[in-house]
Amino acid sequence: MNRINKRPDFTADLFSSDAGMSYTLPAEMYFSAQTLADEKEAIFMRSWLYVAHVSELSQPGQYVTAEFFDQRLYVLRTEGGEIKAFFNVCQHRGHSLLSGKGTTRRLIVCPYHSWSYDHDGTLRAAPNCAHVDSFNREEFGIPEIRVDTLGGFVFINFDPDAQPMAELYAGAEARIDAMCPVSTALTTTREITFDIAGNWKNVGDNLLECYHCASTHKAFVDLVEMTSYKVELHDNWSIQSGSCRCDNTAYDYDASSTSTEFATLFIWPSMAVVKFPGTEGVATFSFTPTDPELTHQVFTYHAPSPDLTDVENRAFDYFRDVLGPEDVALVEDVQRGLHSKGYHQGRFMVDQQRSEISEHAVHHFQNLVARSLGMV
Repeated sequence: MNRINKRPDFTADLFSSDAGMSYTLPAEMYFSAQTLADEKEAIFMRSWLYVAHVSELSQPGQYVTAEFFDQRLYVLRTEGGEIKAFFNVCQHRGHSLLSGKGTTRRLIVCPYHSWSYDHDGTLRAAPNCAHVDSFNREEFGIPEIRVDTLGGFVFINFDPDAQPMAELYAGAEARIDAMCPVSTALTTTREITFDIAGNWKNVGDNLLECYHCASTHKAFVDLVEMTSYKVELHDNWSIQSGSCRCDNTAYDYDASSTSTEFATLFIWPSMAVVKFPGTEGVATFSFTPTDPELTHQVFTYHAPSPDLTDVENRAFDYFRDVLGPEDVALVEDVQRGLHSKGYHQGRFMVDQQRSEISEHAVHHFQNLVARSLGMV
């Protein structure tokens, strides 16, 4: 069919829940402002979103802040030892209460007018409130946000009725534990960010297949034995994994290492836990939409010790200098191509064997998007 001057309806006209028969989501969904607005409400305001590792909240008063779209929040360890999350907004005039990461004393004090809250969000003091008629401090507590952990990683969910992570991602925590038995006792160490000129789904698509690896990631396919590479699907998560060679052009590691597997465990909608061979820790890979065609990607390494081994540093440097930039270039080129009048929908390359190069994990991801938006 000639699509140069006419595109089919914007709906997923050729997208199917059958991976083996499906075309991809329509190109317009990767740059439409309305699509991102719909995804914000249907996906990001109703899903578990990664915030931090528990080690960043190990002591009472320790906190981290985060922002998803226009929603600012903070997560902290309370004096009682619980991890709680709140909207990062003073109930007086809307100023943010905390910034970055750090440790707060028993009271959280707004830098604007000094309204002060305790760790459970209760307003404890407001200057001059004793002289304000009918002022009731109980009316002005900070609204709480759902928080949960999976394998030592902390997530929030804006939906108060969200299903617990252990149920929604059944089996994922056991796989993280198999990848890294000390995942709950890691220390957050090195981090690299990329602001990618591409839609968040474009980043996810690229993450979830190795159909492109042989042609674009020469060092990666020298590291990973691609004949051993497997892609497994579960309800709301997937995992790609394969055994590795210690003698490779990506980075060297000890042949006697107990960890000789590369693995990427994707947690819907926008986070993955990554295991590199020869390392004892794991990395997190999160990607959050900023605009329809801009994605903020953060790659963080979490290690058993703050002093990384030479192999851990080499693995991180390989991602920072080689693998990460290779993928960024691919995503950004695809994003430009999605605007072409000569392209509307591609076809998933899903083989019956669900081989190492099959794109069934990408279809799984796009199907979750389509299902969330009520398209299938």
